[in-house]
Amino acid sequence: MSNSFKTFLKHTAKDFHNQSVNPPIVRASTIIFKSMQDIRKTQDKAKKNPTGGHFDYGRQGTSTTHILQQILSKLEESYFTFLTPTGFGAVFLAIFSVTRPGDEIIVADPVYSPTRLLSQDFLKEFNIRTTFYDPHDLKTLEKAITNKTKLIFVENPGSNTFDFQDLGKIISIAKKHKILTAIDNTWGTPYFLKPIKLGFDMSIVSATKYYSGHSDVMGEA
Repeated sequence: MSNSFKTFLKHTAKDFHNQSVNPPIVRASTIIFKSMQDIRKTQDKAKKNPTGGHFDYGRQGTSTTHILQQILSKLEESYFTFLTPTGFGAVFLAIFSVTRPGDEIIVADPVYSPTRLLSQDFLKEFNIRTTFYDPHDLKTLEKAITNKTKLIFVENPGSNTFDFQDLGKIISIAKKHKILTAIDNTWGTPYFLKPIKLGFDMSIVSATKYYSGHSDVMGEA
């Protein structure tokens, strides 16, 4: 682990404009503009650069959330980070961003219980089929693949059981069949594992765990 990465969080969140250690908390729903032309310019910038922090309404975030997104993206070495209020919301966003009715997904058996609930019950309402694979026998993963499979969802280590999987093998299988991959990296954290760099398409981390450290924060990235 390089010293620059070890000390990254000590330096990255400083608010140099106000000379404060932490950036100010900005809470807003309505964003004020001087003219309709300014609104359109901002909207055009957002379309051209979705990661640029251009906001025209509070649902898109504020400068505070944008700074957090930038920090987490650097930690994950990812293109961009989406923030959600809960882990369930992040898992939902990851799955529904790449699937449509009639698709199939394959999920690791020892997943976070809300992920299993979403996979087993809620996805049926959208005609999305879920198959679970044995993390100790990746042949069950490859056997479950069909021409309708759009996503392999991994959790490593697995919740409660802490099963460790051959992530390189999973990536190899997914790329062979041209299937997207997502991983719940909450327990591994980007400090020990960088899934995007390894080859995963999406990485999910709960801010409730190591990011906050005190079980007093609800959030997901």
